[in-house]
Amino acid sequence: MTKEEFKNVIDICSQQQKVKDAVKKNHDNNLWWPLEVDDYRKRLLIAGLSTRISYNMIESYRKVINDLNSYSYEEIINMPKEKIIDKIKGLGLSNTRYKYLSSMIKFIEKYDNEIKTLSNDELITLIANNVDGASYKVAQCCVLYVRGYYSGIMPVDSGMKDIELPCLGFNEYKNALGHDILRKELEKLVKNNNIEEIIKNNGYEELNIKDYNNATWFCHLVLIYYKRYFCNKHNPEICRLKDCVEIKCKCKR
Repeated sequence: MTKEEFKNVIDICSQQQKVKDAVKKNHDNNLWWPLEVDDYRKRLLIAGLSTRISYNMIESYRKVINDLNSYSYEEIINMPKEKIIDKIKGLGLSNTRYKYLSSMIKFIEKYDNEIKTLSNDELITLIANNVDGASYKVAQCCVLYVRGYYSGIMPVDSGMKDIELPCLGFNEYKNALGHDILRKELEKLVKNNNIEEIIKNNGYEELNIKDYNNATWFCHLVLIYYKRYFCNKHNPEICRLKDCVEIKCKCKR
């Protein structure tokens, strides 16, 4: 896919009202990764808790996050296992989530310097290889949340990897590494690709987008919400991209 073809995709997807509403609600202060959490160590913990949290669960999730954020990082790591599980049980998969938290705490203790100094790619790989339950897709979210929405990272979840991106002509990957391969491909398409006209023409001018030439967070949100409202329906008749010849959409296969 060329940069111009990618811009065409973002243009069409960002015109859809449901996508627009969701992007505006989550761009400047994301519901899953809120700015109110300012300790980078707590952000690393919360990024892992955000997995498998749907919009239907967002209120319960935010209650858990707000509760955890009322404690310092030091207080959290000194909590007994039973207390932490009690606090996160409303999210489901309590034991799995606890294993992630305890593993991430050990990771922070061991690699605190690397968290601050490694490149995005290096840190994503380090987390994916060393934190229990942190696959590449979780590691991407961790690094983005720690370093900021516009740190240049475009997380790729399973729906994007398996459904949306192959439909747009990207290669299909069956393994976890595919999340990271596709992330890097998307980041290259966004870098030095000015989408100011799309943002303004499609009604997003009030969003806090400082660099139209590298609007990674905006593009990520557009793709993730187009996937939610259109690709997840598995109905090619509602796809707004299916007649876009330039991208060779494969929705009808």
